[in-house]
Amino acid sequence: MKKNFFRAVVFSAFLLAGTVSVSAQNGYEVPPLNPEYAEMANQVIDLQLSDPDAANKAFNKLMRKIRKSEEDLLSVGQYFLEKGVYPCANQCSRQLYELAPTYIPGLMFEGEVCMMRKDYGAAGQKFDEVLALDSTNVAALKRNAFVYKNINPHVAIEMLQKIKRLDPSNYEADKELGDIAYNMNEFADAVNSYKSYFAAVPQDKRDVRAAENYLQSLYATQKFFDLSDLVKEFEVLDPNDMVFKRMKFFAAVENYELEHAKAAMSYIENKEYPDSNYLYLDYTYAGTLMKELNDFPSAIQYYEKAMSVDSTKLGAIKELATLYRQNKELDKGIETYKFYLKQMGDKAELTDYFGLGQQYLAASQQPGLDPAKRAVYVAAGDSVFASIQKERPDSYLAPLMRAVINISDPANPKPEDNVKAYYEEALKLMEGKDDVNSAKLQALRYLAFYAVQKDMTADARNYCDQILAIDANDATGKQIDAYLKSIEQ
Repeated sequence: MKKNFFRAVVFSAFLLAGTVSVSAQNGYEVPPLNPEYAEMANQVIDLQLSDPDAANKAFNKLMRKIRKSEEDLLSVGQYFLEKGVYPCANQCSRQLYELAPTYIPGLMFEGEVCMMRKDYGAAGQKFDEVLALDSTNVAALKRNAFVYKNINPHVAIEMLQKIKRLDPSNYEADKELGDIAYNMNEFADAVNSYKSYFAAVPQDKRDVRAAENYLQSLYATQKFFDLSDLVKEFEVLDPNDMVFKRMKFFAAVENYELEHAKAAMSYIENKEYPDSNYLYLDYTYAGTLMKELNDFPSAIQYYEKAMSVDSTKLGAIKELATLYRQNKELDKGIETYKFYLKQMGDKAELTDYFGLGQQYLAASQQPGLDPAKRAVYVAAGDSVFASIQKERPDSYLAPLMRAVINISDPANPKPEDNVKAYYEEALKLMEGKDDVNSAKLQALRYLAFYAVQKDMTADARNYCDQILAIDANDATGKQIDAYLKSIEQ
């Protein structure tokens, strides 16, 4: 052994000390530590920083005494490992492997030494050597599963499943399987594993992070009623846990329990956590709840916050545009929707552009609107619907909406040729289509009205009969029918 052994490794030893907690609970039996060797090991530990040369001499003396005994190498090495003195633990593990390469406790110990220096590949090799000697060694399976959990989860799953076959009551394996599935976004599998874990683990040993992951997996799989039930059970584990509060709130909104949701969103309203802890979803759910409660100003504020957290979430932009429209902030709605389309870029579909046309339509129908301003909205909206009609000439929706937006005075309609032409075109495109009765009635009502106003009695009767064939109780159809009967007598 080199004289400057401790001088070379003292700094790394200092960094490693205390970073890993290791004990014989890792699943291998460690012989009792000889008191004489314990005293010598403590001398090494006491000297390693203050006098590396003296520590090196003390360690060499200790090694000469134990180098021929696998039990002593293990007990002393384990002692150094638990004290965080990596260089000494590592020397013991090397000597032990040279002396007894098939000694299972020694292989397990060497794997733990590798874990201490975060050499997970070497650690896995040592645990594999144990399994080659004893394929049913649960401790080695557990440590291998831990090693592979983040570097090769599929291997870890195989190990954990083998543990479950050997020991069906091993709930820790269920937890690990749940963690792996959760990290791989395989949430249905995570739910099943966590369900088994929480059914078996003692109440006082329940893991809070596993509970969080379980609830979030239920949310991801849209099991909102299960989520609502379980969050009540888990929140006692940590009443201040933000994930528990978040899941309770989300479940209440999804289950349309509006009063419960209002109470559950207090963690947002009262700003119980630093701003950086809140997610885009916290604010969108708050906005959705306020929308359901018809509090559009508050809904807008929350969606604006959601966009400030993550402006890449296009759904929030689109919903915010809709909320502006519903709150009569129509110019904001139009500009926000334009921004949404810009962010969508080439991914924008015709249905997205249709939404912009609806924004212009809503703006054009404001009561008391200046005629010049209204003309601007109508021209812009009609242009959007015309572009859609050009792309989809077989769809009745674009000409239907062009008819609606071009009605000069929606409150006091009059017969207009261009509106009539759009409704006729839409009606023709509806032929042979199912589930279009609502749109068909809209077109037929205007065409019947137009025909009456223009004294086109035969056309009026034709359209009226079509209306009543769809809905015998339609108010417009019955009114026009009564009028036509009065002049037909």
